[in-house]
Amino acid sequence: MMFPIVITHTITGNHCANISLVLPAELHWFSGHFPDCPILPGVAQINWVMHYANQLLGELPAVKSIDVVKFQRPLMPEDQVILVLNWARTEHKLIFKYLIHGEITASSGKISLCQ
Repeated sequence: MMFPIVITHTITGNHCANISLVLPAELHWFSGHFPDCPILPGVAQINWVMHYANQLLGELPAVKSIDVVKFQRPLMPEDQVILVLNWARTEHKLIFKYLIHGEITASSGKISLCQ
């Protein structure tokens, strides 16, 4: 399994989405990262940002660069998170954050997209 379980999602306008997710322990990403204390790798988090942004906000331009990413709390098996997406179209930036318990930021970042 490569993707989390989507519980709900809401779209606000054409540029914002909130996706409630559950991270099952069976996710491929947890295997071997790390054996005694599995955490979700950053590459998986970025992958999901792009996947759900393209799925919910429409086909977005290709990634130009990942400008800022902050990992503040590990995401672990069985965590319930909200992925918040904001497509700042005029700036060509996709802004995201993963929230635990709806308020604690686990990670956040800005991805520049091609024009």
